[in-house]
Amino acid sequence: MKLRLLLGLFLTFSLAKAQEVTHIDFDTNNPNIVFNSWNSSSTFAKVANPLSDATNSSSFVGQFTAGSDNGIGIGVIEPTSVFPLPFNLASNPIFKMKVFSTEEIDVTFHLENSPDWGNNIEVTSSVTAANVNEWVELTFDFSSYSNIYMNNIVIKIGGANTTQGDIYFFDDIKGPALYTSPAVEYSPANGAVDIAINTNLVIGTNGKFRNIDDSELTDVTNKVALRIGDVNGADVPFLATINGDKNKITIDPTNDLSNATTYWYGVIDSAIEFSTDEAVTGVSASFTTKAAVTGDINEMLFDFDTTNQEVGFVSWEGTGFAKIANPDKSGINLSDNVGEYTHAGNGSGLENGLVSNATPLTPIDFAETPFIKVKVWVSKPVAVTVRVQNYPDYGNGSEQIINVTETDKWVELIYNFGAVTATNLDRVQIYFDRDRTGGSVAGDKYYFDDYLKSNVPPAVSTTLSPAESETGVSLLANPTITSNFQFRNLDNSTITDISSFVELRENNASGTIVSSYAILASNKSTITIRPSQLLKPNTTYWFGIIDNTIEYKENDTAISGVSATFTTTTSDINMVTYNDFDGTSLVSVSESMGETPGVFETVSDPEGGTNMVAKWTKGNTWGGWERIHFQLNAPFDATKDDIFSFRVYSPITTNFMFKLSDAKEDGDQNANLEKWGDILVANQWQTIYIDASELADGVTFDHVFIFIGPGNGGVTGDFYIDDLMGPQLQGTASIDDYDATTFQFFPNPANDIIQIKNLEGEKVIRVFDINSKLVLKKKIQNNELSIEKLKPGLYFININGKFKKLIKN
Repeated sequence: MKLRLLLGLFLTFSLAKAQEVTHIDFDTNNPNIVFNSWNSSSTFAKVANPLSDATNSSSFVGQFTAGSDNGIGIGVIEPTSVFPLPFNLASNPIFKMKVFSTEEIDVTFHLENSPDWGNNIEVTSSVTAANVNEWVELTFDFSSYSNIYMNNIVIKIGGANTTQGDIYFFDDIKGPALYTSPAVEYSPANGAVDIAINTNLVIGTNGKFRNIDDSELTDVTNKVALRIGDVNGADVPFLATINGDKNKITIDPTNDLSNATTYWYGVIDSAIEFSTDEAVTGVSASFTTKAAVTGDINEMLFDFDTTNQEVGFVSWEGTGFAKIANPDKSGINLSDNVGEYTHAGNGSGLENGLVSNATPLTPIDFAETPFIKVKVWVSKPVAVTVRVQNYPDYGNGSEQIINVTETDKWVELIYNFGAVTATNLDRVQIYFDRDRTGGSVAGDKYYFDDYLKSNVPPAVSTTLSPAESETGVSLLANPTITSNFQFRNLDNSTITDISSFVELRENNASGTIVSSYAILASNKSTITIRPSQLLKPNTTYWFGIIDNTIEYKENDTAISGVSATFTTTTSDINMVTYNDFDGTSLVSVSESMGETPGVFETVSDPEGGTNMVAKWTKGNTWGGWERIHFQLNAPFDATKDDIFSFRVYSPITTNFMFKLSDAKEDGDQNANLEKWGDILVANQWQTIYIDASELADGVTFDHVFIFIGPGNGGVTGDFYIDDLMGPQLQGTASIDDYDATTFQFFPNPANDIIQIKNLEGEKVIRVFDINSKLVLKKKIQNNELSIEKLKPGLYFININGKFKKLIKN
């Protein structure tokens, strides 16, 4: 019995020792490793051990020199070359590091993911007075964390005694072994209970997923499943996607799940594999949803009197906060205390403070309490933005804006977050006049109070833009229908295609249907109708929801009577074709740009026919900022309409950026304009219109760039571009110029020869086509010009700066 016990203790000790690995010691293990600070504050150097003692007799150690911002610390440069796989915290959550300091300090051991540094965890330990002027081994216990993605180390040193220039030393970083094969995590976790019924399901790995034949995995719909009960249960409809890094699969149930129900989800065995050639098997989890709630819920988050009354709000860029006595104790707010918001003159706002380095809020279940309510007091009309986000992952969040028009009184704003599927949002923010369009300046004060979550809906409100009977509407208008409620199908299911429920017509509800497509925003509360072509000038249009085809989710009421008419401006928009890839071109350069530029070639239209288009294969270099570049034959004329357009055929819905500049390379540009928008439909042609009317008339931009999925390295593949158009080029003719002429010619129309009368000055004849392209230039002697080689069509003759129209039969 004693032998067995001793053997068991020996095996346990051996296993623990096997799980502890020396990752960095500057002598044998990663002796040439380099740490650095991304803001060049704290600095690193490999130096000789300043004091060899019994705890640390190493020859070399790391030196940390404190900077002006020690909250940044120093991290490993090119960490994936040092740690090819993440640390296996499940096998051993303990890190150890030896530190030498001449004063008491706090040492924070920070683990993060590369390249997603926002995914991080950290633990702090301290060098106390008893251990100064000697090497001491600090322990950092990560047992309270579960994270399979940590593959970089950052060291932060600070405390009350630390000043810029102070020097500390560290060595012998030990911790868990690296993973030897990809690990998987689930959200919701296996066995989780009380899960929100609108949650999305995520299967993540610290490796990469791919198809069994080693090809890139793009469509996971038939590779995963969601079922009631267990693996043999009834299938639940869903949409599934995989991210650009190929390490995260998201399952989005088509409809809300049922309350108090167990679900199974996972990867179908051997349907895909890891990039290590291992088939994915046994990857699944089960969870149970919350029971349904009954009755009204109005749960206070902050009220400055009784709930979290001592928790302040903080800013990251100067917005001021104070808890003060209510300056207007009247109307809907008789509270004693409220929050005072002092505008910083920039785009910053306030967020709730932390308690013991944690947010005092529990994550909000928006399926249960979809509404965030807050009372505000403003002295002038401004927009108020409420954002709910995760702490510490502030990039994970959702926000909404309400324009406040009632001034000098307390009003309650109600924000509908019912379409948000995230279940880890636990920190709230507020912004008054974030973009300063309301005229706010530094020092302006606003007030807020009674920040709460609720399941009690407000009265339904729906806004149409353009508004009823609005006139002078731009030909580029995209009518929108926005409600404070969500739109859904009459059978309570989620709308997946809104197009058949809305219409755009000429004149009235019985007029000719205008070709368009409609998109329902992710918040399920905004419908955008995008006409396939520019609207006609001086024309009346009707748009709206077809009566009794969909309903409001929050009150189960069928929608009717939601429509409006508007009239467009009387002015038409004139554009010329810069490149149609069928032979018409006003560009000297058409190319793709990237670290390794993707293929850019002229091909047949992917939808068939004889039309030729440009095909661009976008890669993932430059952090997703690869682009298409055109250099025009001359700068465009910014005194004209400043409207541009191009057609795009994309395999996915994503965003785009259209950029105009005076040079090709970013570093050479003196000025530019960037316009962002969305590609709303996949696998069909969409015409994009860009309004650049804010440009000054005197700009000389001759470079055009098109970015698709800008900054997103996961947006790759084949995209098609056609019919790039815009204002006429400088030095060429506009249709409006063609009557300013003194010379005459005949016949018109003509077949082969025209006779010209009243010629003065230089007898150089220039002929331009409808797109302002010079197609013929000739100096004549006998007042005759041969046009025999011109194709039939409309042309413009230019002599000494004067223009006249010519029709070639």
